[in-house]
Amino acid sequence: MYLDKKIKTIDKSAPIPMFYQLKQILLSDIKSNVYPPGNMIPTERELSEIYGISRTTVRQAVLDLVREGYLTRRKGKGTIVAEQKLTHIFVQTIESFNSEIIALGKTPSTEVVGLKRISATTHIADTLFLETGADVLYIHRKRMVDDVPIVTIITYLDFKRCEFLLKHNLEQESLYDLLSLNPANKIVKVDRRIEVTEAKEQDVKLLGIKQGKPIQLFYSLGKNIDDLPIEYSIARYRGDRSSFNVSVALKQD
Repeated sequence: MYLDKKIKTIDKSAPIPMFYQLKQILLSDIKSNVYPPGNMIPTERELSEIYGISRTTVRQAVLDLVREGYLTRRKGKGTIVAEQKLTHIFVQTIESFNSEIIALGKTPSTEVVGLKRISATTHIADTLFLETGADVLYIHRKRMVDDVPIVTIITYLDFKRCEFLLKHNLEQESLYDLLSLNPANKIVKVDRRIEVTEAKEQDVKLLGIKQGKPIQLFYSLGKNIDDLPIEYSIARYRGDRSSFNVSVALKQD
């Protein structure tokens, strides 16, 4: 069943270990969808015969890809290509969810789960520099990638500043772009705190993840040019479908 696949060769005379060469071949085939998510790769015996290497060498390459999350082993079924995680890059710029996902060659979409005016709790009020009980705009969104739920985001904004958002389609328009219509509301800096928690009943319902599975929790505070808080949000990312890269600059003496 695998004879029609494009076969790459392993150079046995090269200084690069053969298991690593095979690992890179398999990784390339996974990323180019030769072996799509949910499909089996060839067995150890088949890979050994295809590339003319030992099963021990094959096993080392496969186990590396299992450890890195590209493959998963299922008893009685063989080795299967795992659903690949979306890699979000957190650097010194602010990029919209849609722009980030489109850059990955995928299709983003948004569903507004809740949109209403509420009274600020003490915590929300303190975070946004408001009085406890002040009017706050509550926005609850679910973000999808290729129709697969990835993250839910609850956002709190000063209602007096942001009441105009009620007139806009937040499933089609960017929240940050809309806030930027007023220079005083434009987000120029975001402080983030990251935690890991377990999926709760709400996550099961909205994200389609099993209860108790890992959730990557992001608390974000968006500030304007005057360093005043404009937007406070809590995002819950599916741990099985998301990973995050952080760019860190070395502090100069």
